[in-house]
Amino acid sequence: MPRFSENEKEQIKTRLLAEGERLFATYGLKKITINEIVSAVNIAKATFYTFYDSKEYLFLDIVQNIQLNIFMELDLLLETNIALTNKQRVRQVFSTMYDLMLQFPILSQIDNRTLELISRKVSKERLSVFANQNLDAVFILDKHEIKFNCTLAVASHTFQALYHGWLSLQGQKSEIQEMVLDILLNGVIEQIVND
Repeated sequence: MPRFSENEKEQIKTRLLAEGERLFATYGLKKITINEIVSAVNIAKATFYTFYDSKEYLFLDIVQNIQLNIFMELDLLLETNIALTNKQRVRQVFSTMYDLMLQFPILSQIDNRTLELISRKVSKERLSVFANQNLDAVFILDKHEIKFNCTLAVASHTFQALYHGWLSLQGQKSEIQEMVLDILLNGVIEQIVND
């Protein structure tokens, strides 16, 4: 097993995350091979396996890092717009999240087929950590005293359904996407957010 300094490990991991994101966003999880990843990063295949057990673990790390950055931005947004009503704040969070998701095309690949591919290669515990991170967005809203007419789990699943609705609209014209998402978001906010 190769020996790397802490600095070298950090550099390799950074390159794996960056090149993995680029390749997965361009070609998708199913089509990219570990050989293509190691070639892009210019490391040996054995080196890849010192960091990740499979490309699916790398994919999850990339997506979770992006999600954490998005959650930090949303946390700051909620902190700075405390004077708005709860419904206005939730709407603002989702508008911002939509804009941020467009910046990271890899996020649009997280559908049931991708999750099924991932679930075959990663441990149940690791998949559970990934699934629970989606609840973190709702916990951020809760932390900022946004109150719901339902449990946090139901709110989380409702917001995930909105996300999947957004994914299903990806091939449509942008004005159709915006109109449909506005209708869905307005309905969800009216139904589950307390002012």
